[in-house]
Amino acid sequence: MRRWISGRDYAVGAAIRFGAFLAITVGFPFFVYGIVMLSGAQGTGGAAGALALVLGLYLKPVIYLIFAFSLLSISIRRARSLEISLLIGICISLLVLSDLAFGITFGSFWAVGFSLGMLTLPMPASVFTAVMAIATLSLLKDSDELTTDGAATLYKAWKTLLFVSTALGLLGLLPYLSIWLLGSSGLALAAARVLFYLRSALVYPYGLLLIFAGVSVALVIASRRTPPAGSRPSSRSPSASRAPMFGRQSQ
Repeated sequence: MRRWISGRDYAVGAAIRFGAFLAITVGFPFFVYGIVMLSGAQGTGGAAGALALVLGLYLKPVIYLIFAFSLLSISIRRARSLEISLLIGICISLLVLSDLAFGITFGSFWAVGFSLGMLTLPMPASVFTAVMAIATLSLLKDSDELTTDGAATLYKAWKTLLFVSTALGLLGLLPYLSIWLLGSSGLALAAARVLFYLRSALVYPYGLLLIFAGVSVALVIASRRTPPAGSRPSSRSPSASRAPMFGRQSQ
């Protein structure tokens, strides 16, 4: 398998994975219905709902975990192709993983969300951030040309926002994991309270999403802008560093 991957191939690969997850999610209720019919649980009071709940709580997370980590390899390869931090590729999978609660409840029996303390479908803010990051990595210019200082500055801001979004998303998992794995409503309540105040201070998710989207667009534009003739090489150019911000690795 080649290590280098173009922006187009990366976008196609990510789209296939998202499409496969969406197709499985749409078909999941039919799968559960088939299992209920084959088991004969529909003839026993409450058994059908209990079986649907168990499948949603324990099978759906496995499906979502496979989906989240399926993005890991291609995201790391794309980061390596652009010669940027491999942590960015890892963050994309972690962002998708952060919306595990959404992945479990989306397309599942209503009692699944209720058992996790969710009366409505949660907003997949981390998934939206991951999609924007994927789009950014797909659109960044594959070039050996020197980058501008402006692009380097935007990259640092973009990377910082990505790391902050990932950290907040992973913190959001704590209340649900507490209930799902430990059954501890007290710990879940305490974690949810701390997370609420932290996210409120950062205007999460809408404020952070809008800022990240704006910086992503600016970074793509800056990376595709041709440096003026005679301009000084950026401090992040290949001649100044072994790991330039953008550019193709030697194959």
